[in-house]
Amino acid sequence: MRADGKAAFSEPRNRVTSTRVGATLVSLRATLEGLVEDLVARDQFMKWPVVGRPAGEILLAFGLDKGGCQSSCKAVSACINPPHPCSTENTILFGVFPCQTDNCSALVAMAKLYASDLEDLRTSGIMVSGVTRPVHLTLLGDYSFTTSFDGHGGPRCCFLCGYCYALARPSANTINLIPNYADYGTLKDGSRAARIPHALAQKAEVAALYADGPLTTISDPTAVTVTFSIERRPLMLFAPENIVPIPLHITLGVSPLLLTLRVGPVLFDAGAARAHENTLELTATLRLEGRACLNIGRRLAVIFDVLDRYLPSGRAKAYRRACDLWADWLPVLHRAAVFDAPERCSFPRQAAEFVDLLQSSFEWLSITPKLHISACHAADWLDRFGSLGLFSEQGLEAWHAYCNQDTTVFAASSFLESVVRLVQRAAVSRDPGDAAFNRGKRRASTTPNAPTAGESQISC
Repeated sequence: MRADGKAAFSEPRNRVTSTRVGATLVSLRATLEGLVEDLVARDQFMKWPVVGRPAGEILLAFGLDKGGCQSSCKAVSACINPPHPCSTENTILFGVFPCQTDNCSALVAMAKLYASDLEDLRTSGIMVSGVTRPVHLTLLGDYSFTTSFDGHGGPRCCFLCGYCYALARPSANTINLIPNYADYGTLKDGSRAARIPHALAQKAEVAALYADGPLTTISDPTAVTVTFSIERRPLMLFAPENIVPIPLHITLGVSPLLLTLRVGPVLFDAGAARAHENTLELTATLRLEGRACLNIGRRLAVIFDVLDRYLPSGRAKAYRRACDLWADWLPVLHRAAVFDAPERCSFPRQAAEFVDLLQSSFEWLSITPKLHISACHAADWLDRFGSLGLFSEQGLEAWHAYCNQDTTVFAASSFLESVVRLVQRAAVSRDPGDAAFNRGKRRASTTPNAPTAGESQISC
């Protein structure tokens, strides 16, 4: 067994290298080829149809996320073709980087270790059973990561959307910088904000402006109407239509928002005393503790009767309608399945109505980037790829739990050495890549009509 273990670690798909920045797989290509070979051999490779793309291509989502008991950034590639792409078995942990922050300089240092491998996969494809298959690479992660990786300024800038030129709230400074700001639309426009989409060619032109350094190092900075809030050279160029619209983080952001809206209107319409009384009753009604918080979206209906006692009928009716809409299109965000035409048609209508209803009925509410993406861009992804849940960020989050659960297994004299062990263990824990290690079934088939263990105990 020890000899087999050493041989498995020495396979090309499982080899790991390390620098002071972190640990990475030596060949992401070999690992991905082995994973796809296993999927094809087990007849689990699904050819999801993508509009405008060749059939049979490898759908690969790349993302990076910071977390864990000991803070580290984990670089993950998720193969979307198997039935359950978000599980650790179908994702590749190809890099772990110890860090306390995930700022731009840290991201640049990490990207130097893997960006060339990803670019090579995107341009050359991979070899599967002697046939070259194209790789369709998409960018996966939360809003902060995707904007930072794209060279974007994030939520603090004027053009805060990575998919279109929608502006943030039109402040006096914005109006001075961009007199024709109304042409671009703002987040206050709700579902009508995405008037001018981003284009890959424009992003490439802006990236060329920063060949000598980021915006902060340029003596004569370019106008914001030219850069559109891209402040540094992107670590890799991704077309806007290949950036996953954060379905998991939309779910985690909107569900608590609806609970906040449950309390805010009472404070706005009835005063602080009634709001406090309402909050206590809401807590006793929902009893959302620990993991139960993930079921907020499913349990909103139980508060309608309580709500009617505290709010005017018009406000309560709007809130009830918003909760009904959220419950209708929430499954589209997290179900790992390809949806048929009826769901694809109803989703954009429901998402747009939901955001516009919040904007019109709760005047103090600000439209966040997550609400904007759900109303204006998630439907485009759904039309093209047929699913949002297949590209969920859960594949990233699962590796933090994997690392936390087996911390003692990866213990070493230094954190970097433990990171190397983590990447090695994650690599060899997948299905065998070499036929010499795949010994087939290890247990005999059950004898027909044989009693089960439970039946044997009953007979005794």
